[in-house]
Amino acid sequence: MQRTPPRHLAPAPRPRARARDHLLVEAILALVAIGITIVILIGSMLDRPESSAARLPNLLPPAPTTTRAAATVPTPASSRPAPAPDDGNLLTDAGFEGGLAPWRPVAGSGLERVVDGREGSWALRLTRGQSRRPGLVHPEVATLRKGRRYDATAWVRASRPGVEVQVNLLELRGGKRFAVDTVGAVVTRAGEWQRLEVSHDAHRPGATLAVEVLAPTLTGGSSLLVDDLAIRATSSSMSIH
Repeated sequence: MQRTPPRHLAPAPRPRARARDHLLVEAILALVAIGITIVILIGSMLDRPESSAARLPNLLPPAPTTTRAAATVPTPASSRPAPAPDDGNLLTDAGFEGGLAPWRPVAGSGLERVVDGREGSWALRLTRGQSRRPGLVHPEVATLRKGRRYDATAWVRASRPGVEVQVNLLELRGGKRFAVDTVGAVVTRAGEWQRLEVSHDAHRPGATLAVEVLAPTLTGGSSLLVDDLAIRATSSSMSIH
């Protein structure tokens, strides 16, 4: 026969619920200890003269450097007198050394005198502005004379390839345009000066000779430099009746 030990000598049973509570308390105490350690470490790092934030790489963009474009603000025209015409050039200031007058923008184009000349110090920069057909015009170059031919040259430089440039010689009488001669070219290389030439035989003596430089395909983010224009009169083989 198996004997059962007396109740006062048997080990007391340990409920499972109490064991789970004990493990939960130990886990909570461990998390609290970890949290206190993290707070202490962060506090010690912030108390240093050079915090961890100071050791982060500098993500701010570098300070802008001075470029040639910063010198594009035109000086007063009186500070540099316009040169007198030479070699029979009908344009008194072919290199814009004295200012922009008498050139005018075409239909809201942007005109600016910049220190980026081909030979002299200055050039004219054309931008699209509000115009759908940007350009510039000199409306009164000379009074046309019978039996004369007028040869024009212009140097242009585009900020990007593919810009179309036109140079027009035309006659004006009473505000009306007629007898236009034009030359056009497409700039194939950005940043290089290119020469354009066009000639016009006088049709109506006494009319006014005007010259235009147009850039129909100029976009909003590009520009065209114009410099060293010249218009000279020679004898014409065309007979005028």
